[in-house]
Amino acid sequence: MVLIIALAGYGSQLDSTFSKWVVIALLFSVVGDIFLMLEDKWFVHGLASFLVAHLFYIGGFMTYFALDLTAGLFSAIILSIISIVFYFIILSNVKEQGGIPMCIAVAVYILVIAGMVWISILSGVKILIIAAILFLISDAVLAYDKFKQAFLLSEHMVMFTYFFAQFLFAISLL
Repeated sequence: MVLIIALAGYGSQLDSTFSKWVVIALLFSVVGDIFLMLEDKWFVHGLASFLVAHLFYIGGFMTYFALDLTAGLFSAIILSIISIVFYFIILSNVKEQGGIPMCIAVAVYILVIAGMVWISILSGVKILIIAAILFLISDAVLAYDKFKQAFLLSEHMVMFTYFFAQFLFAISLL
């Protein structure tokens, strides 16, 4: 992750508002990574760190790109359906493991990451769309593995999609 941040910072020279937003998002992601490597009691801190990272990605997309609202309704409906279905798939297990506060935290997180994907779609920038979708897949696999059913390849799937997403966000600055 340090190399990805170095690539983003050095490659872009932080010469645009967008590059600053992306590097800050990458830094919050590192903080989230650290929290997720610790004991389970730190999971919500990791969740919050990644939520802030997604908000910085959203801010960067919204301040730098002209958003195409004509693509908005259909993609918003699809993302909403996927998000709601996924939330209800993991909900009972989330509640069992963390109670109502964790249910609320996970719901807000899903809303924000779906919003980040949606805004990337509105930007029309293919590399950002792919990166955002990969990030969503990474988090969905992580959440399914943590809350619903652990499975053998989950860690590899999470790491591949997560780091590839972050790499794409970084090279979008070049």
